Amino acid sequence: MREKNKTENKKIMLITPMLHQGGFERICVMTARALSQRRDTEAVIVVFSMEDIAFDISGLSVIDLNLKAKDGRLRKILNIIRRGIKLTALQKKLGTDISYSFGTTANIANSLSRGAKRKISACHSFEEIRGGIYMKLISRCTDRVLCCSKKMADLVQESYGFPNAKALWNPCDIQGILAQSRKEPDKDIGFFRENGKILVSMGREDDVKGFWHLLKIYRRVYEEEENVGLAVIGEGGFEEYRRLAKELGVEKRVFFTGLKKNPFPYLRESDIYLLTSLSEGLPNALVEALALSLPVVSANCLSGPAEILHGDFREAEAQKEVFLGDYGILVPPLSPEKDLSVRWEPEGEALCGEEADKSSCRGEKKRIALEEAEDKFAGAVLRLLQDEALYKSYRDKAPARAGDFSTENYMEGLLSCMEKM
Repeated sequence: MREKNKTENKKIMLITPMLHQGGFERICVMTARALSQRRDTEAVIVVFSMEDIAFDISGLSVIDLNLKAKDGRLRKILNIIRRGIKLTALQKKLGTDISYSFGTTANIANSLSRGAKRKISACHSFEEIRGGIYMKLISRCTDRVLCCSKKMADLVQESYGFPNAKALWNPCDIQGILAQSRKEPDKDIGFFRENGKILVSMGREDDVKGFWHLLKIYRRVYEEEENVGLAVIGEGGFEEYRRLAKELGVEKRVFFTGLKKNPFPYLRESDIYLLTSLSEGLPNALVEALALSLPVVSANCLSGPAEILHGDFREAEAQKEVFLGDYGILVPPLSPEKDLSVRWEPEGEALCGEEADKSSCRGEKKRIALEEAEDKFAGAVLRLLQDEALYKSYRDKAPARAGDFSTENYMEGLLSCMEKM
């Protein structure tokens, strides 16, 4: 067999189900773009469907297997097999050195393929780690599992006995975020500029984001600091949350922006970033907020926030109370039980007592009753709003921490991983 010429470029295949808007799809495109700028690699993206492309793929090589998702158990199984067969043939045809897959269905297809010399699967959510049969498949049939957080890599090693699980933080295009943040936003930026301090959170309308907690926490903050608004940036109608905001009496102070292809001008106009998720992988939104110098308060959920907001993630994740991390504030995990009901403190207790100075009293507003973790979260937000020195400290440290998650660091880690395979 002919020995491979040392000057021959390494051929990398990046596999993702689609290129519609999403976290790992963004990472796939970013990886392809970075690899295409190197002289020693050739990168191609392989997708199962070209529908709903949301990213700029100009100048990139993209191949469509034309095997989009199917309905029905039997059709799904047959589709999985076809994907593995077509990938194998394509890998052999292209002389693929390394195939690198993103997302559950792409990881499965990559695991079943046989045409690449080495295979990498990437896990980007905590939910993937819970998939026992799925994780056993990709850990046995790929050469390396790259997890987007150290916690996830630890769990793969401990739960599935796979020593080749490694952590590789998601890349964040810091300079791109800064440039995008300076662009002219839509007319609805007025809410951010006219409602005092702005608390902000980003995420699609999904229960895992814990937005019912967010609204209740905001209500408590508003009871103490009236000159504060809340913005939620993300895809979805948020109808049940709009109703909850109305029941909480803050509908005029809460703004659901909808999906923004460029959310960064809105982040730049905000003051504190809040994350109330029940679980994460490595939340890119936290890093993006830090890149724009936003102090952060986050639930200490599995996994990611502890890793982003403190140097020693094991120390941070072990905390049971409010913890002032190196780069942001962590609060105890929030309840996973969705609760859209509103409860008030006994007798609808007013914020102003009978002996209070009525000139400074904000009226007889009711005080919301919160779960213990929600109450601690609200207290941490209020502390940031009221402690200027603490606020400035986190604001000053934020950009440098975001730099640790740069595209350059991601590529350095990825190339090092590939060289050792």
